[in-house]
Amino acid sequence: MYKVIIFDFNGTLVQSKYLVVKLMNDLAGKYGYEKIKDEDIEHLASLSIRERLKVMKCPIYKLPMLVADVKKKYKDDVVHLDIVPGIRDVLSEIKVQGTTIGILSSNSEDNIQKFLGIHDISIFDFIYTASNIFGKEKALRKLLKERGISKDEVLYIGDELRDAEACMNSGIACAMVTWGYDAEELLLQGKPNFLVHEPKELYHILASG
Repeated sequence: MYKVIIFDFNGTLVQSKYLVVKLMNDLAGKYGYEKIKDEDIEHLASLSIRERLKVMKCPIYKLPMLVADVKKKYKDDVVHLDIVPGIRDVLSEIKVQGTTIGILSSNSEDNIQKFLGIHDISIFDFIYTASNIFGKEKALRKLLKERGISKDEVLYIGDELRDAEACMNSGIACAMVTWGYDAEELLLQGKPNFLVHEPKELYHILASG
């Protein structure tokens, strides 16, 4: 059994895909890129972040400032977000088994705490945040070192190719969910240990992990 389960936040625990699209479009004028059309969302989900920026005509050097602005605006809209259906039951079952549960996200801790408070969720043992959108590998290593956790004890659950790549580079097992940001074919490029199509499948993975 995995002793520590680490969840991503956006897209994995929270249905935030369309909010992020909205916030990106709200900032298009400020940063001078093209807005995302509804009919293009699924296509963009099959592309890497760098490829998406190219389609949107947004230079990658603008990404850190753009992400910071999205995080700030996210806090105002987090009250409208819903938890992914079925995830709350999975979390409860994991906790009953005595497993340590945490969150590692590139979102801000303020945004995460606000969402958890709104939904009366107090089940997580820790919350870590990555300093930038591509910083999860570094954050994972720091988390494990600070908490004295062996990488063999951990399963990371995320929804983006960069999550799978961070886990692969860190030697950590990962399960990628298909209800978040990235399309299934993109997730498979990261060679995840598990591909999850609905929350209840996590039961079987954790039972056999």
